[in-house]
Amino acid sequence: MCLPSCLLHRPSWLLVLWSLGLALSACALPAPTAGTLLRSSPTPVAQALFQVRGRHTDLVSVHVVFPSDDQGVPLRPPDGARWPALVLVQGAFVAPQDYLWLAGSLAARGYVVALPEHPLDFSLSAIDNGRFAQRLLTSPPEGSLLEGLVDPSRIAVAGHSLGGVVASKLALDGGFAALVFLASYPDAADAARVPSLGLPSLSLAGELDCSALLPRVRDEASRLPPPSVLVVLQGVTHYQFTASDRKDQDSGCVPRLALDTAHERIAELVSRFLDAALTGQGTGADTLREVPGTEVTER
Repeated sequence: MCLPSCLLHRPSWLLVLWSLGLALSACALPAPTAGTLLRSSPTPVAQALFQVRGRHTDLVSVHVVFPSDDQGVPLRPPDGARWPALVLVQGAFVAPQDYLWLAGSLAARGYVVALPEHPLDFSLSAIDNGRFAQRLLTSPPEGSLLEGLVDPSRIAVAGHSLGGVVASKLALDGGFAALVFLASYPDAADAARVPSLGLPSLSLAGELDCSALLPRVRDEASRLPPPSVLVVLQGVTHYQFTASDRKDQDSGCVPRLALDTAHERIAELVSRFLDAALTGQGTGADTLREVPGTEVTER
C-alpha cells in the first residue's frame, strides 16, 4: 500500500493516526450483484457473501442464500411481491456453512436465508450479529442483489442449539415475525420475558438428542406463549440439524433415521411452519402433522 505523499513529510504520529484510521474504517467487500450456484436442480439456488458494518469498527460476514436463475442472478416472485426471509444463527462451534443444506432447501421453496458469522463460531460472543443480518435484509446496499428482494415485514429468526438461545434473545428484542428453535430453547435468564414473546414459534426437537435432551426441550416449549408448537422428530439426534451427524456417531449418540431423511423432514417442517407464521395463519400445526415421523403438540 502506498502512503499519500503529504504524509511522507509529516511527523511520525500522523502516520500512526492515519494507520489507525485505516484499521477502524476497514473496507468491506463490494456488495455482490449476483451469487454463485449452490445447486442447479431441481430449482436453482445461489449464495453470496456480504460484509456489513457492526459495532462501528467490525465487519460482520453474512452468507445469503436465495432463489436464483442458472446464472446466480436472484429471481423475483412472479406476482411482483418480495420473498420472505429467515436469519439462521449457528450452533456452538458449528460453521454457518454446515447449515447450507437447510438454507438451500428453504431458498428452493421461496425464502431468502441469511447466516451471520460469529467469532470462533460461537454466537454468544456477538449476539447482535443476527441483528446486523436482519438489517442487511431490510436495508441492503444500493445496487446489490438484495435490493428490493426481501419483504421486511416477513422475516423470521431461527437458531440451532446455542444459536436458538441467541435467536430467542433477538426475537424478544423485536423486529422479527416468527421464531424457530432447532434442538434448543430460551435462555433461563430470559424466563421473565418469554411470556411477552408475541409471535408464532416452533420448537423442533430430535427424539434421540443427547445434547438438548427431550424432557428439557418439552418443558421449555410448554412455557412458550401461544401460538406455539412443539414438534418431536422420531429417530433424530442433535447434529442431524447440521451437515453431518458424525459428532453424534463418535459420542455414541446413534440416530435411527438416515441423515438425508432427517434433513428432508426438518426442512419440510420449518418451511410449513414459516409458510403459516409469515402469512398470519398461526403455526400451521395441522400441516406439520402430515410430515412422517412427527409428534406435534400445539399451544
